[in-house]
Amino acid sequence: MRIDGRSADQLRPFNIEAGFIGSALGSALVTAGRTRVICTASQEAKAPGWLTRGGWVTAEYAMLPGAVRPRGRREASGRDKEIQRLIGRSLRAAVNLEGLVGVAGPISLVVDCDVIEADGGTRTAAITGGFVALALAVRALLRQGALAEDPRLTPVAAVSVGMVQLLDGTGAVPLLDLSYSEDSRAGVDLNVVMQAGGGLVEVQGTGERGSFSRTDLNAMLDLAEGGIRRLCEAQQAALRASGGGE
Repeated sequence: MRIDGRSADQLRPFNIEAGFIGSALGSALVTAGRTRVICTASQEAKAPGWLTRGGWVTAEYAMLPGAVRPRGRREASGRDKEIQRLIGRSLRAAVNLEGLVGVAGPISLVVDCDVIEADGGTRTAAITGGFVALALAVRALLRQGALAEDPRLTPVAAVSVGMVQLLDGTGAVPLLDLSYSEDSRAGVDLNVVMQAGGGLVEVQGTGERGSFSRTDLNAMLDLAEGGIRRLCEAQQAALRASGGGE
């Protein structure tokens, strides 16, 4: 039994509020348990100078000082930069970049992910909510006539899994969507990014206290795939509710 009563394959209470920030081209507030992240998508003034074809998508990630205890720092850490690179790679896997071109040339979008409360899984929540913000931004550009064609989005979502020591001390088991208390006890920590169709985008895994077996890896990936399938359904429901469904 997990500390919050969930089964091994159960996500934390999850919600996406699309269009959370009215001034943004696309936005979403994503809630996963006690973790909450605001994602906004904006168009950059110009595309990167090195870009020779298509458009570009990148991301920025930050955690508000009050999102954790004790108070965090506003300066971007090495961890923050690593996370925002992961978010950027994940969201680029959702877009046909060659189609991200407007009448005036390449279009560059940046997705800002700001953590307002952290209880584990902030990077995975940012990817899942970031896709919704990105999809709404693309739909807005299409409505405005700023895009020459639909860049054909493929939903992308992410979730954490791990091998976690049971509270009764009987051993470690694979668990889906780790809270902070579970993550801190995990012998193996895995972040999985996957497309809605099942294609893996990125797998980040670490044996925190030693090695782990191929059997353990397969069990964690199976849990992640089931969880991401449900997260993609939540993304599409949020987009439909906002009038921006796929």
